[in-house]
Amino acid sequence: MVAELWILKMGNQVSSNLKHALYLENSTKSSNKKQGAQERQTIGILSFEVANVMSKIIHLHKSLTDSEILKLKNEILKSEGIRTLVSSDEKQLLELALVEKFDDLNRVAGVVSRLGKKCTIPALQGFEHVYGDIVSGMIDIKELGFLVKDMESMVRKMERYVSSTASLYTEMEVMNELEVATKKFQQNQHEESRKAFEQKLTWQKQDVSHLKDVSLWNQTYDKIVELLARTVCTI
Repeated sequence: MVAELWILKMGNQVSSNLKHALYLENSTKSSNKKQGAQERQTIGILSFEVANVMSKIIHLHKSLTDSEILKLKNEILKSEGIRTLVSSDEKQLLELALVEKFDDLNRVAGVVSRLGKKCTIPALQGFEHVYGDIVSGMIDIKELGFLVKDMESMVRKMERYVSSTASLYTEMEVMNELEVATKKFQQNQHEESRKAFEQKLTWQKQDVSHLKDVSLWNQTYDKIVELLARTVCTI
């Protein structure tokens, strides 16, 4: 995986804290490498939280495009309300906007760090140290080969994950309603209605199963957290 190549490229750039995070348990994990691969967790119920984080990353990335920055300078920062309530100094306003975006990125990185604890890859488990070293300038991230080369393509991929996970949430609610209705008809012994609802429930379960496969639900933490970590570093 990219993350594994990334570890090798870090060399002496990383801090002692990061080296500790990456290599502390390597000796004990090496003998259980195959077992560890089998124990990789899928995201499951936390897929809805992860989709929310992805949405924030997508929004943050889009807010930093050239067109959005131009809009910020020419429209938002020059609005009468902003100049009256905040400041008329464009440089100061841009600095405030930058601080706000950086705070947003830090919050997202914090969630990615927490999710990284569920991964089997040491670099992702210690992402908080990686991110801290990047922010402090101890790591030249451009030299690591970890950045996303085609961010627009990655954004589209994340948008598909977010969309399918949102659909999964909706369809799971429908499935729950059908399960309740089916149980009621079983108690009332309405044969035709019961069979109709059972058939609907069967189809609904198939839809939910498909959506679990294409959404974040059945993806591993290793795969998705690496994606999140790379996009955070790229932004």
